[in-house]
Amino acid sequence: MRILAISDIHGCYDEFNQLLSDVQYNPAKDQLILLGDYVDRGLRSREVIEQVMELRDAGAVTLRGNHDQMMLDAIMLDTDEVNSRWIRNGARHTIESYCGADFF
Repeated sequence: MRILAISDIHGCYDEFNQLLSDVQYNPAKDQLILLGDYVDRGLRSREVIEQVMELRDAGAVTLRGNHDQMMLDAIMLDTDEVNSRWIRNGARHTIESYCGADFF
């Protein structure tokens, strides 16, 4: 069994899927470990999150990265401090992937 570890997807859905294809990921034969930072910067964070949840349900190990934690903090705490920290670190693209480009 191969162990495949991937980190810092950052909303890059197409590139993530291309990588899985390039390494010929097979959930029946491979253990996939995703090391976090699924959101921010790239344009398709929502799709990445949805796919990560599907992969987790199929047996992948999924860890939370600092960008994922910033998003969670902004949702759960909703203070100016945590919201501005997340915005400074790439939240705009993540929010737009959920709410549309005209949100801001």
